[in-house]
Amino acid sequence: MFAIKVFTGKKDTDWVLLRDDKDYVVYIWSNREDAEAAMKKLDYAKCEITEDIPAYVISRYNEKRDTQKTD
Repeated sequence: MFAIKVFTGKKDTDWVLLRDDKDYVVYIWSNREDAEAAMKKLDYAKCEITEDIPAYVISRYNEKRDTQKTD
């Protein structure tokens, strides 16, 4: 699984995972190519793809995905 990290500040620790602005669930892709395509659409130089995604973030993503399947 892949996510996009975005640099938001001046310190080296100012990285956040790209989230949906409505429900704050992190965007996750199963293919690296899909994540790279989304990153190109951002047109922001200070971002990168990561596989380091906390378990609770993946859990929230799976819950959202499952509710969208039932709707």
